[in-house]
Amino acid sequence: MKFQQKALIAGGVAGALLGLAAAFLYLKANEPQIALLEDGEADAVNKVSPGEAMTVGLSLLGLLRQIANLGQ
Repeated sequence: MKFQQKALIAGGVAGALLGLAAAFLYLKANEPQIALLEDGEADAVNKVSPGEAMTVGLSLLGLLRQIANLGQ
């Protein structure tokens, strides 16, 4: 297997694991609201605001830029 293929597989697995960890942490932080949601109250979970989503997205772009610059 070529190095590029190994790197893509490793990156995909790492990304999936990080995504699962992020979802787990989000659910843990909202556990009381999720218990209410399961009881039928649909508006119980705090929604992510567009500003918060933009902040996270820009932070991820910065992280990707730093990873891309590692080899230079």
